[in-house]
Amino acid sequence: MYTAVDISKKQPPKAPQIQKNKKTPVLKSSLSIANTSGDSTWPDSLKVYVERSFAACSTSARKRLEKQLNQIISSAVKNKKLNSINWTIRPLPKACDLEPQPVLPVKRTSVSAGIIDTSDNFDSEERKERRLHRFQKEAEAEAARKEAESSSTMPIPQPPNTADVHNWDADTIVGTCTRLEKSYFRLTSAPDPSQVRPLSVLRNTLELLKRKWVEENNYTYICSQFKSMRQDLTVQRITNSFTVEVYETHARVALETNDLGEYNQCQTQLKQLYSMGLPGHAMEFLAYRILYFLYTRNKGDINAAMAAMLPSEKQDQAVQHALSVRAAMAAGNYHRFFMLYLATPNMGGYLIDKFVDRERCASLQRMCKAFRPRLSVAVIAKDLAFAKVDDCIKFLAELNVAISQDELPSVDMKLAYPHAVAAMQIYEK
Repeated sequence: MYTAVDISKKQPPKAPQIQKNKKTPVLKSSLSIANTSGDSTWPDSLKVYVERSFAACSTSARKRLEKQLNQIISSAVKNKKLNSINWTIRPLPKACDLEPQPVLPVKRTSVSAGIIDTSDNFDSEERKERRLHRFQKEAEAEAARKEAESSSTMPIPQPPNTADVHNWDADTIVGTCTRLEKSYFRLTSAPDPSQVRPLSVLRNTLELLKRKWVEENNYTYICSQFKSMRQDLTVQRITNSFTVEVYETHARVALETNDLGEYNQCQTQLKQLYSMGLPGHAMEFLAYRILYFLYTRNKGDINAAMAAMLPSEKQDQAVQHALSVRAAMAAGNYHRFFMLYLATPNMGGYLIDKFVDRERCASLQRMCKAFRPRLSVAVIAKDLAFAKVDDCIKFLAELNVAISQDELPSVDMKLAYPHAVAAMQIYEK
């Protein structure tokens, strides 16, 4: 059974002389606890460990620290590990409630070389490996810092022609992709320049898509390609006559395939591009916009568009035609409306096709009031601008209007009136 021996009664032969200063009481207590083995020598690392423990301990916890140190050293002596334990890296006792002081390396001298712990060898392989790992981390951090500094000072690349880019700044990218065909995908992050086609490639893409539309007529493919082109133009902020051409071409293709959703997106963007003074077919699409408002029955937008028109714009043939269609509808002049329908310029007929059946139902109501008792189907077909009489018969049959089976088919206009009213109520919803 080992017992603590007070060092004031028995000094070891080789113990260093202790200077009497303000830290002497702590060091004396430390040596008293360390000398539990009764041996003539103690490891210097153990003495330093005890000193560090008391230095990191408050006055109120000193007694508890002495008890814990006594247990630790007694256990080391009992297990004969007093000299084998690496006291330099061993954690301090739990009673140490202050910030521990850093361990200063012990200078090897001819006197202390024999008693210093072998684990304090700065030339050991373990220490060399740790130093190498630390230096590697510092080198990597320095390289990352230099790379960040160099990237922040990197000059902004200039586009091929700054006149093609609206509000060029550091966030504008210039694409490097050379593929002519690329499907549309919605962006979920910042665009990658390697996946964006520059202006020169987009010009070739537009010519390719025009040829493919005529030859293959595959709208699903063409629409995806045009949306991809529009996206590449948008992320590069390219706003020039070519941008107008892309949107105009896509709008015409969308009209031809009855895709009013894509058409309206292109029409909205074209209005903004025309307002910037970019060349294009502004009057053609102004007429389309009026016809689209007639389809949606948006009187407010129609009035706003008419109020914003310049006198020169009202002289354009396509715009005059659209305004005449509006006037005929407002006056209920179905005869004039269907004459204009058959003479629609450009691609406005595709827009009128969207609401022509609605106007036929409204016109049939007026015809039922004006013509009694019967009216031939041939006259109805002509007044309602049907290409064939059979098309008119099919239209009337869908309204549940009775048609006589005489040699000259005709309709009882009084009996047809309720069906025309019922059909018109569907469009009023």
